[in-house]
Amino acid sequence: MRTEINTKIDTVKNTLESKLDAVTTDIQALRTECAVKFKDHDAALDALNGRIDDVAASGEDLLKHFKAICKQLGLDERLSSMVDIKRLKAGTLSDGDNGLVLVHFVPPTRAELPMSLKNLAVDNVIIAECSDPARLRMFEGKQHCSFEPGGRTVCFRGLDTRRTLHSQGRFNRTKELILCDWPTQRFDPRELAELVPNVEKFAITGERMWMLKYDFPPLMNLWAINITGTKLNQTRASSFQRLPALRQLNMRGNALVEIVPFVFRSAHVDIYLQGNPWNCTNDMIWLLEERSGFYADKALLVCKDWKYTGRPMVTAMEYKRVLREHCRSHEEIRNCTCRISYLRLSDSGKAFQPMVTVNCTGKEFYRLPSYLPPNTTVLHVANNRITEVELLTRVEMYMQVKDIYLDNNNITSIDILEDSEWLDNFRILSLRGNQIKRIRVYTMEHALQRNAHVGMLFLSDNPWRCGCRFATRMQEFLRKHESVVVDSRNITCYTLNDEGHKSFLPVMTLTPNDVCRETEDNRAAIYDVMSIVFASLIALIFTKLAYDYYIYRKYGKLPWLIMKMP
Repeated sequence: MRTEINTKIDTVKNTLESKLDAVTTDIQALRTECAVKFKDHDAALDALNGRIDDVAASGEDLLKHFKAICKQLGLDERLSSMVDIKRLKAGTLSDGDNGLVLVHFVPPTRAELPMSLKNLAVDNVIIAECSDPARLRMFEGKQHCSFEPGGRTVCFRGLDTRRTLHSQGRFNRTKELILCDWPTQRFDPRELAELVPNVEKFAITGERMWMLKYDFPPLMNLWAINITGTKLNQTRASSFQRLPALRQLNMRGNALVEIVPFVFRSAHVDIYLQGNPWNCTNDMIWLLEERSGFYADKALLVCKDWKYTGRPMVTAMEYKRVLREHCRSHEEIRNCTCRISYLRLSDSGKAFQPMVTVNCTGKEFYRLPSYLPPNTTVLHVANNRITEVELLTRVEMYMQVKDIYLDNNNITSIDILEDSEWLDNFRILSLRGNQIKRIRVYTMEHALQRNAHVGMLFLSDNPWRCGCRFATRMQEFLRKHESVVVDSRNITCYTLNDEGHKSFLPVMTLTPNDVCRETEDNRAAIYDVMSIVFASLIALIFTKLAYDYYIYRKYGKLPWLIMKMP
């Protein structure tokens, strides 16, 4: 694919070299290698082929046709405007030989598809003047300002108040102010109004700085602000509101965790925010609906929080928006809280799969909700009035629910779950504080044996009845699966004394004398003796039949009892 595109681009190069002599000094043997990153590569190649023959013999026409290609391929218009033949802007890279230009076209990000993390790295957030080795050696450890031709002023490690007063005239003529290695935690932009009232470009860097103390004052000529390489972690919506000429705001490579919708007086501002550790657990869904075009690199912002690390922010926000619509559009769960607990990359590696948690705790539910958002894996329905769990066995969406918390409801039985698919695949089941008196121990035993994903089972705070057989079987079950039934030592059952009062005992430490009464022991002994007698009689009968058959076949004699019968 790339070879075919390069071949076509070489054709463009040859055409340009033969026809563009008049503008050679401007475009210098333009050979453009266009790495078109587009979903449908065939469509991209066809579109490029269709434009090749239309390339005209001037740089202006070439620029027009490149923009047309971008538009046909569905690329960002702002990106296409960066392809300036006479004056290359950000986004174009020099190939290094004979003025060749390498132009990278990046398609608009689709929120439902993952982005390559290779394209999300910040190229360069270093301010050149602040990293110049000669300057660093000259002003090492010193607080100093140098005034350069063209109205540029570069200051290291803050501003010396005394020297500033002596150099007030030079500062008044400053058009570009660069503050390197700012030494304090806060920076007060109001100082700029007195120090450099005519400043047009302002830049500041410094790992110690983490806060803008106040909003920027009205600086009528300030059109470019570059705050980068700092620990700045928050801004206000009004931070740049009083700058009428502002057109460019670069805040890449800081410590910002949340985007706020800035308010501006100017008609358009290009905002660059890439390279900040964005916390996508915050609500920044408004960024999807933002149509001003101010946030130029929002498609390249990457989450760095524990839940969405490495995920594109627009992807995370899009999933959060869709989930919010799902929950709000269904009346039954409208008052529940829906959130994405994790955004995992699918097995195909081509899309993300959200893992959704729905919290309906304390919503007065009388039954499990009949609707859940797609990909719900965790459900909290504690502190309700739910009486049964039948929906776990017959509603398809519950097959994806791995963790369910049913604490403090009115559930009396879970026998309906016997041999169900859900019970064979659950991860966490919490039934604390319900009205369950007994369970089929063998049902839970078989389920835990078949379930390779089981993590935790909670059964305490239920009114378990200490029957002799149930208590002993339950105790065996808890001891065998103590690592799964994590509250096993808090599980109690009750017995009734002669006066009818309940006495609660820990199941794990029960003895037969605690739960098996003497009458029950006697009755059990009688049953055991009767079982042995009946088994012995049956064995004796079959033995006698076999003996009589043998004698009859060998000697032809009938049994003695048959001979005496009339």
